[in-house]
Amino acid sequence: MHTWTNMTWSGDPYRTGQQLYPRPSPRLAAFTVDQATAGGQLAPAAVATVYLPLHRTRPLTVTDQTLTFGFHAVGTDDPAQVPGLAAVANLALMQARRHARILAGHQLAADLAALRQPDSAALRGLTAVGHDWAQRSAEPGRAVMFDCGLDLPGGPPLEHACQQAGIVIHAADPSRQAAVASVERALLIALVCARHLGHYNWTSTLHIKRVMASTTWDCLPWPQQGTPGSHTPQAGTPGQASAGSAVTPRSRQ
Repeated sequence: MHTWTNMTWSGDPYRTGQQLYPRPSPRLAAFTVDQATAGGQLAPAAVATVYLPLHRTRPLTVTDQTLTFGFHAVGTDDPAQVPGLAAVANLALMQARRHARILAGHQLAADLAALRQPDSAALRGLTAVGHDWAQRSAEPGRAVMFDCGLDLPGGPPLEHACQQAGIVIHAADPSRQAAVASVERALLIALVCARHLGHYNWTSTLHIKRVMASTTWDCLPWPQQGTPGSHTPQAGTPGQASAGSAVTPRSRQ
């Protein structure tokens, strides 16, 4: 498996273990799974979590140039490593359920079903979020849960929800890796959720390609060489980083 992140504390994205920050900034976490065909069957190829900083008392107004976010993605092209992806997802969901202000997904139950393994009962994060997701009721000490595919009026597909929110999506590059696709989808889910719940505003349209290029150009395995905001890192380069080796996203509050 390969890991990509732009977060210094990707193992502790909510900064709960940092004594210098007794009140870490609230965050919205959006989780998604990207699947690919392997051996004639769909199998998870990447999981990603995107973290949006939230202001404690007011909405944040952002543009293509000012929007920042953290992300953590893990991908593989080996179906035998799906249990490893499930373990990564388990930790991300367990942390989000406990420490995020909002946990967002899009038809997340289907994503969780794709990750289930024979020993999934031992993965407490997957099990707990899967159990809670059916009702998505508010619980003290737990993240508010929001499913963009179920909780938006009319239950629109994610692409239509983005259009309604003023987010421009460009045609997907079929050569891009699953990790890139999963981070982009998680970011779309996060933004749609944040705008709908009144935590983020933008006055002009957001171009997701520009935002992705600006924030992830040196941290993700982009397929095209020699273009602004994209490169293909090799193993051991900063773009293919181990947990905790990249930069911390700036929080605008």
